[in-house]
Amino acid sequence: MTRSIKQNEIFTSKAAGHLNFAHGSYLESTSRPIYALVFLLPLLIIYELGTFLVNTDHIAHIQSRVATFTWLTALAQWIGVHRSLAWAFPGLVVVIILLCWHLSTDHPWGIKFRWLGWMALECMILSLPLLLLNAVMGSSAGSIWHTPTAAAVNLAPVNSTSYTAQVITSIGAGIYEELVFRLIFMGLILVLLEDLLKLKRYYAMLLAVIVSAVLFSLHHHFGIKTGSFYSLEGFEMVRFIFRTLAGVYFAFIFYYRGYGITAGTHAAYNMVVFALT
Repeated sequence: MTRSIKQNEIFTSKAAGHLNFAHGSYLESTSRPIYALVFLLPLLIIYELGTFLVNTDHIAHIQSRVATFTWLTALAQWIGVHRSLAWAFPGLVVVIILLCWHLSTDHPWGIKFRWLGWMALECMILSLPLLLLNAVMGSSAGSIWHTPTAAAVNLAPVNSTSYTAQVITSIGAGIYEELVFRLIFMGLILVLLEDLLKLKRYYAMLLAVIVSAVLFSLHHHFGIKTGSFYSLEGFEMVRFIFRTLAGVYFAFIFYYRGYGITAGTHAAYNMVVFALT
């Protein structure tokens, strides 16, 4: 995991250099993990508490949740965390990874809190191209909007989901899907291709983006339970292509702007689509 964190730090810092982000500027500073942590911490708290109090009864397992969140809670139970406490494990993973990532760099701990508002605005702006792509591809498929990129696992039948629960799910998808598919999977794939297979960096990065994007799209269509696949929704090629393109777009944002902006953009996109539908 430490190697993956260092790998992500390397390609985010190089990306900043390629775009000539001045050291200490808004664009360079807010791509750092410490800004991601402070920016996402309120959203983490909202989702973790919302999962427990509003969106789902995690202990009784009576509602639906973001699939990647359930993976992390299952991991927590597998390593011995009691089920009643496993709901807090995913948020703790995010905090620990971002803290370790920051400690592996020589960046200062201080932040400019006024920039957090600009980060939120940037996330909304960066969600616009994806919303436009969704509208175009959705119209070609006979519907106005595709379902948001939040894959949810139904643990038991639910008659209805409140708007508040949908917003909470949108937040969780942004945080945990980007954690799993961009921060972790892309980092691990790069380590495998570059360090073990000695593939050139350009080709390793290209494959990492494509593979993580395809897996990101597939996990909205298929789940895994007791060692076998099951369908989360009917497979539709247009939706699969859209989500794959969305995964590539999020990878691009992650490369140049870091995890915090990527997760925020994903969450902003989901919330807008939920509001429009």
